[in-house]
Amino acid sequence: MTALVRWLQHNPEGIVVLLAVAAVGGVQFFRLQRRRRLMEDMPTARIRSAAQGYVELIGQALPPDVPLRAPLTGSLCAWYRFRVERRKGEGGNSGWEVEQQGVSDAQFWLDDGSGRCIVDPEGAEVRARDKRTWVGAAPQFVPESPGAVLWSGDAEHRYTEELILPGDRLYALGQFASLDPLQASPQDDLRERVIALKTDPRQRAAFDTNRDGELDAAEFAQLRADAKAQVEQARREQAARPQTHVLRKPTGRRIFLLSTLPPDGLSGTLRRQAWAWLAAGLVALGLLAAVVSGR
Repeated sequence: MTALVRWLQHNPEGIVVLLAVAAVGGVQFFRLQRRRRLMEDMPTARIRSAAQGYVELIGQALPPDVPLRAPLTGSLCAWYRFRVERRKGEGGNSGWEVEQQGVSDAQFWLDDGSGRCIVDPEGAEVRARDKRTWVGAAPQFVPESPGAVLWSGDAEHRYTEELILPGDRLYALGQFASLDPLQASPQDDLRERVIALKTDPRQRAAFDTNRDGELDAAEFAQLRADAKAQVEQARREQAARPQTHVLRKPTGRRIFLLSTLPPDGLSGTLRRQAWAWLAAGLVALGLLAAVVSGR
């Protein structure tokens, strides 16, 4: 410890690092603690009866309507994140440099038994239990054979893949909204339908009973009556459909969290991370105090 303090007294850049660690440690402690308390205090809603706004949902992840495959292994999934890194440098100076990375933005489903909700993962903080990292083997997806993997020795690359798999238990914290199938007003629907009938040559000709190329008052009244009947039928069919529920990133500074880790385990992880950051910040402050007092 004494040697470290002496080194810091002669190396101002070390003091700058300690100041940064102390500041970041405090900020991270309060950020992670706030996130943990939010998770613990938020009641779990049911999709069928969830209020519009910021909610917590727990259910089963289901895949997108269009099958989604992870780029590295070709695994069928609901969501993926991957990273490909190349070894850089040698010996003690070696490290990893990111060559390629990506994350899926395809919408998938969450089912909690009371209903289904579309999850739009854009902007989400995702903590996936299924995380794989390997070095020395390079998987390549073969488009001609979905799911096939070619393995080749390559110790210079490291691969990381995180997945939310169909059937995973998913914890979600985000902005919930129910989309009404009848979003437009009857007047707007009628106006659009009348315009569609008038501008379609075949439909227009069907109402031009005297074949003069124009719609007189009686002919236009018939067109409008038919348009109204079509709109009313379409709206009855739409009203019978269930609402579409969507969970997405909230506005403002509220977090959008998706996790396949057990909620209790995630809460414990956040608590440990918060205290670790606080400990790092306090150690940095202690070293700074030792440097100042030594001067």
